[in-house]
Amino acid sequence: MTYIALMKVLAAVPALVLAVLLAQAPARTRTPRGRADAGDGPILLGTDPPGKLRPSPPAPADAGVAQRDAGPDEVHRELQALRARLDTLEQELAASRQTSQQLQQLTSVVEQLRQQVADAEAERQAELQQRQSQRAAVQSAVDALYTAQQQLQGGNASIDAELDQAQAAFTGQARRQVQAARNALRNRDLAGARALLGAAISDAQAGR
Repeated sequence: MTYIALMKVLAAVPALVLAVLLAQAPARTRTPRGRADAGDGPILLGTDPPGKLRPSPPAPADAGVAQRDAGPDEVHRELQALRARLDTLEQELAASRQTSQQLQQLTSVVEQLRQQVADAEAERQAELQQRQSQRAAVQSAVDALYTAQQQLQGGNASIDAELDQAQAAFTGQARRQVQAARNALRNRDLAGARALLGAAISDAQAGR
């Protein structure tokens, strides 16, 4: 091959290569998408370069509780109100029970005091009635001794009934005076007996 022919061949090579490349370019653009292009691989979004994606920070474990506590719904608020009302009622009930026990104790004390007052009043009434009866008996015995004195003044010594009545009603010195008058009658000392009956009347009226 001559030098001129060689230069012609070399000059034609770039054009041939360019023609081959142009012929192959449309074939590559029409090549069907393979499995790798079908979207099975990971799709990277955002501005992070591949291999340097930053994962989202994990949510704290009590995030749900904090969210619920931060803003209770209507049911939660009603539950809280009911619990507060229940606590108040329980406190009122405990105070009421304590007050009821104190009231029962006070009522028992009052009943005991009432009974004591009633017993004391009954005893006072009994004593009063006894004193009234005693005074009435003494006055009746005194009247009987006045009658006995009149009988002795008339010479009648039959006054045993009057003397028995006086001795039953009188106490102390008055009773002893009646007993002395009885002894004087046994000695038929009517004047002495009459004087002793006068002394018994004075002692009985004075409460002696």
